[in-house]
Amino acid sequence: MDKKKVLFVCVHNSARSQMAEALLKALAGDGFEVMSAGLEPRTINPFVVEVMKEGVSTSRVTRPRASSTLTRKENCFPMS
Repeated sequence: MDKKKVLFVCVHNSARSQMAEALLKALAGDGFEVMSAGLEPRTINPFVVEVMKEGVSTSRVTRPRASSTLTRKENCFPMS
């Protein structure tokens, strides 16, 4: 069975979308193909890394530009 594809998008892909990607990967395991992207990607916010250390790793999150990933996902969640 093909995995459902999920994309979380925000402006900089530096906080909310990164957290959403890491949480879904942690909770759903290999049940979904999960990515996050930004309209103007930046590096991940250091506070996000610190908060997520309390239980969910951000080491496997993605950082592409949203325009390169939008057409390949079945479920897109914009975050503002």
